Amino acid sequence: MASLGQELRRERELRGISLREIANQTKINIRFLEALESDQLDALPGKFFIRAIIREYAKCIGLEEHAALNKYFEASFSQEIERESEEKKGRSSSWFSKNRAKLFSYSILVVFLLLILFSYLFFFRKEEKSSSPVKPKIENITQKPKPKPPEPKLDSEPVKEEKEMLLEISFIEKTWIQVYADGELLVDGIKLPGEEVKVIAIEEFVLNLGNAGGISYTLNNQPGKKLGPSGSVRQNRRITFENLQEYIDQEEEESIRNP
Repeated sequence: MASLGQELRRERELRGISLREIANQTKINIRFLEALESDQLDALPGKFFIRAIIREYAKCIGLEEHAALNKYFEASFSQEIERESEEKKGRSSSWFSKNRAKLFSYSILVVFLLLILFSYLFFFRKEEKSSSPVKPKIENITQKPKPKPPEPKLDSEPVKEEKEMLLEISFIEKTWIQVYADGELLVDGIKLPGEEVKVIAIEEFVLNLGNAGGISYTLNNQPGKKLGPSGSVRQNRRITFENLQEYIDQEEEESIRNP
């Protein structure tokens, strides 16, 4: 799969436009344009300027700005997820290496204590058997069995209904999106107008959007508030039972109930 820089260079060369022409028209340093096409985003200024450079570049060669930005957001999120997983692996391996000696010592101690416990139980039961008195024989004594008391009836506890949230999303513009349900990534990628997705969560949703105005959604069949205008980015939008009403469009809900 081609990277953002490779796709931009290919589109520019297909149109026969030089980097110098783009630099003259957009007033962007040609060194930044070369870094963009080489996917050397670290050589560019902050994220705000990167988005502005991508937008001006795409506009200059006749590409759709949102498509180029969605490609950039998708690559950025993928890099962040990979970086976080590598950091977690590094932390867990370093902790294990530092505490390996302690774990080994604790294991030896536990095995030693278990051996002592088993030895004590073995000798204690052996002495108990040897010193147990002989029970006298009882003859001609009959005892009526005692009636068993009736067992109390246990009322079956009502099964607790498990709460859940239903998120239904309809796409009205081309949009890059990620949806996490209870920590699991269930929706990831670019969606086109007319597509729909449904996701269920028990505790929470987390949304990342490259085009906040490109969707409409409902929560438990109630209309949701707009998350932002077209082309705007929204990250880590967390929806739980506690803040669910903050994302419900009360005016639209009232108009549906009382048309």
